[in-house]
Amino acid sequence: MTDRKNYNREHVSSGGMISGSSSGLLTVGDLRDAISLLPDDARVIFGTCSHGDPLTFYRFKMRGESIISIELG
Repeated sequence: MTDRKNYNREHVSSGGMISGSSSGLLTVGDLRDAISLLPDDARVIFGTCSHGDPLTFYRFKMRGESIISIELG
C-alpha cells in the first residue's frame, strides 16, 4: 500500500462559512476549508431530496484531470 499525502493536515482554514455561489461551483479548496478542523471520523450528511428521503453517498468519480463528481443516491 502506498502512502498518500494528507492535504487536509497541511491546509489552513480561513474560518469562513461556505455557501453556494450564483454559479453553483464548489472547489476542492472550498471543501478543504470547510472540513480542515474536523476529525477524520466526522460524519458527512447531504440533506434530503425533493420528496424528503435522505440523500446518501454513492461514490466519487473522476470526470477529468481537475474535475471530481460526487454521486449521491
